[in-house]
Amino acid sequence: MSKEDGAESRIKSRTSSTEPEDNSNAGEPGSGSRKNSKVTKPRLTEDQRNFNHKDAENKRRTAIRERFIELSRMVPGTLGQEKSEQVMLSKTADYLREMMEEQRNLEALADSRGIHIDDAGRLKDEDYGGPRWKQPNMEQYEASKQRKGGSNEYEEND
Repeated sequence: MSKEDGAESRIKSRTSSTEPEDNSNAGEPGSGSRKNSKVTKPRLTEDQRNFNHKDAENKRRTAIRERFIELSRMVPGTLGQEKSEQVMLSKTADYLREMMEEQRNLEALADSRGIHIDDAGRLKDEDYGGPRWKQPNMEQYEASKQRKGGSNEYEEND
């Protein structure tokens, strides 16, 4: 018996088990079933899924907490208040609004003195405080109110 005959007999003995032999794709490269070529991973248990979910949620919360701490160092008047998301977001929005107004004032001052500012560095008219900012946004707001069915219940209380 030659080496080739021995190899063939071993292959035949493996395929002659209780499973039928599938020769439908024989000789076609890359046409084999992916299920047969992949090793399937066992499914996670309920405890493993719960642990993975809790771990991912803790990582997400930690990342958010770190960003609030970073904001508290950058926004005046917020140091030590990073645990109050409402305070942080409110004061950050106020600070950004002030910074944009200051930038608009500086742009106007530069224009009055003939100092050129590259358009890429300027605030756009559609940005906060610009001449076209309020009206388009208010139109979007009013349109969304109309789609939702009329008046806002908070307007009646104000």
